[in-house]
Amino acid sequence: MEDPSSHTIRYYTLLHNNAYTNISQLFGEADRRLPNEDTLTLASGFVGAYPSVMMQVQRSRLQELAAQIQGLKSESDYRSLLDRFGVRRNNPDFWAFSDAMHQAYENSDPIEAGWFDYNRLENR
Repeated sequence: MEDPSSHTIRYYTLLHNNAYTNISQLFGEADRRLPNEDTLTLASGFVGAYPSVMMQVQRSRLQELAAQIQGLKSESDYRSLLDRFGVRRNNPDFWAFSDAMHQAYENSDPIEAGWFDYNRLENR
């Protein structure tokens, strides 16, 4: 999140938690899914090494971002969200954004910090 008034950038990780009746079996996952019980967790800083999407938002547009996330119902809604807030691989500023994110991670947690693996990064 960018805050132009204070010239600060803060990083957050949004985690999607998938609900299941149980996770004791390897196969038949779809039969055990409870999608109505899925949740989101917003954590300050960096969690995990495999981001699936990166977004950039100014503080003044946080409510707009939250409303659009709450309204997600389809693949086209998701694409629209990324059109508005996503930092895709084909964005001309992708590597500058990535470099700044890595530097912020190293500054905030120098012992745990490492390189993010973009193999799972979506570009849709």
